[in-house]
Amino acid sequence: MATPKLIDVSKLNEAMTIYDKTLRTLPYATLKDVAAILHLNLMDLQGKHVRINERRHAGGTQSYKVGKDFSMVEKLLTFEPSAIEPKDVVCITKENSQVYNDNELLVIGGTPVSNITKRHPLETRVAFTLVRNHAEDVVYAMFHAERDEESKSPDGAFDGFFTKADMLMASGDINAARGNFSVSGEFKMPESDTDYAAYENLVEWIGGTHTFLRSSIGGTPQLLCANTVLLAARAALRNKLRMQEYPSMQRMIELLREDAMCPSLIVDTHEALGRGSRLILQKRGNMDLAFNTQAAARFCQIRDIYEDPNEWQFWLQSGYDTRINDWHEKVFCTNEQKNEGLDLAGDYCKTGAVSVTIIGDDGKGLWNIQGKAAKRASGQYINGLAPGTYTVEFADVEGKTKPSDIASVVVKAGEVTTKEAAYTPAG
Repeated sequence: MATPKLIDVSKLNEAMTIYDKTLRTLPYATLKDVAAILHLNLMDLQGKHVRINERRHAGGTQSYKVGKDFSMVEKLLTFEPSAIEPKDVVCITKENSQVYNDNELLVIGGTPVSNITKRHPLETRVAFTLVRNHAEDVVYAMFHAERDEESKSPDGAFDGFFTKADMLMASGDINAARGNFSVSGEFKMPESDTDYAAYENLVEWIGGTHTFLRSSIGGTPQLLCANTVLLAARAALRNKLRMQEYPSMQRMIELLREDAMCPSLIVDTHEALGRGSRLILQKRGNMDLAFNTQAAARFCQIRDIYEDPNEWQFWLQSGYDTRINDWHEKVFCTNEQKNEGLDLAGDYCKTGAVSVTIIGDDGKGLWNIQGKAAKRASGQYINGLAPGTYTVEFADVEGKTKPSDIASVVVKAGEVTTKEAAYTPAG
């Protein structure tokens, strides 16, 4: 086996300049950018770090008089440790240098590439892409991942922030009695013009947290939530204010601060939070993301170890872990909802679409995918469907008999599945 060649991760960006400048790539997420948006603390950590949260028992102060039977504080101090320890993760690909033909790329430094050199024609670019895709995998798993050493997915690479909160719930450290947990219900888009629930529920949930958590004492209160919560709350606020247009997001947050008695509130959201009604209200800077850069620098390797000399293995090894620093009710609160992670990493399309053409409906017929609220008219699309099998349903139209459901509609990644259906005269 040939000796593995190490890639200097810090030089990959510089190395990209050897390729034609006409090459373009889609934007991608980086840990640094997302950490800045969500105010996460990034740690370069080798090994384990434990933070000790000291808890003081107050309320022992009382009046004095001779002969009084005084109450005593039995235990003045308790301690709750919070640990973070990056777990090993790998990102591996096997590439064949002959799968890239001359029509697909390839000019390096102004010289056309030859597939017969027995050297991978895109060695540096594949290594760069490996690092970039690995970073995206971490970004979009950092809240949802749950460590599973048998998993072959980013979702099992390490424990994310939501998973850490769930662990604290399971251990009893986060619960309603302590005041760092409160039920909110799901934040749904309004179903009528008089439906204000999403906004009022958000006000009530924030307003019901500890006074110190809502104040600027000890830090700025930060609400982490998905866009789905904010969109539902804004639509409900529009109904509540009887506005013709949607209020701006800035205006909604201003009113939220006033109505929830949380004047310093900062609302942060990002696609990495996924989709759903999960809420975390905390003092900003309460979350750490640790990674082992020494492992990344040491284990980004290229190996030509296969019997076919045109096959190359690209291997990246690193380590990650997350931590909620403190879950005291004065600095942290969460709810009972779960979020669904979004598959946004990479540039390949991993979802499909469905389109249904309807006849005989006088332009009034609507269809939807079973279990999904969105309805579409004839010829429209429902996009972003994960590959799988779905059922198409049809809405009632006065004076017409609607089509039967279309079962077993197969959706494939990167493809549009088309169907036809007909409404018939009733009776």
